[in-house]
Parts: sequence; C-alpha cells; structure tokens
Amino acid sequence: MQDLVQDRSLGQILRAFHDASRPTGIICHGPVALLSTLPDPHAYRLALGANDGTQLQSLSQGWPYAGYRLTAFSAAEEKQVEGDVQLGGYVVFYPDEALASAGAIVQNASAPWTSNVVVDRELITGQQPMSDAAFGTAFVQALNTQIAQK
Repeated sequence: MQDLVQDRSLGQILRAFHDASRPTGIICHGPVALLSTLPDPHAYRLALGANDGTQLQSLSQGWPYAGYRLTAFSAAEEKQVEGDVQLGGYVVFYPDEALASAGAIVQNASAPWTSNVVVDRELITGQQPMSDAAFGTAFVQALNTQIAQK
C-alpha cells in the first residue's frame, strides 16, 4: 500500500486517465494509488507516516482528485485485522484517512464489511472485497456509457 502512494509511473497513468475522463476503477486498498498523482507523492507518504497534518495539507495542493467522492478500505475494517489478528502488524496509515487528508470526500459504509461503491465522474471505487459485484457492475456500466458516447 505504501508503494502505491509514491509510485510516480502509476501517478502518470492515473493522471492521464483523469485528464482524458476515462473510467478508472479501484477497489479496497487500491484507491490510495490516487495519491500517486500528487505533485510530490513521496513527501506525502512520509508526512502520512509522521501524521503531520500541516505538511499533508501543504503537500495535497494540486491533487486532481480533491473534492471527489470515493470510498476505500476503512480504518474501522483495518483495525479489525491489524495486530496478530490477520496482518501480523500495524499499518502506517489508513487508506480512507490518507485520502481524506488529501481532499477526497470519503463515503464509507456505515457498517464495516458492507458492500459500498461510490461513483463520481470517471472514478469508480469499491470499499473492500464485499463490494466486488456492485463494483464490477458500476465499472462495466461506466465503460458502456463511454463507448456509447463515442
């Protein structure tokens, strides 16, 4: 997850899709990859690890997904699997909180492990694996809509 945040090549691909308004579908922890489109994603990842709110605000300027509604694996879900439960450790940051810090409007389900898909413009996001069917349907619909408009 930390690698996705600061992968500049991935950021270039996502920015190209964003600039062209191409459907972009990301599920579970994957939406943190949107942070790779920040002007300095590496510095942003370091600020996430340091929990430096002032630095996060400064580094999020110019993020193309600011103001987008989306969902991602929630802190509540992550906390249920951290430690010795499943992960064998703890994450450095929570995906939903990292995206909100950059300016996303995170809309997670009211209950953990509940299917949740959010569509905003070209971006289709699913909260976690329980969202897979609804996510697939929404993504295929977005692709079909784009094809029909051409």
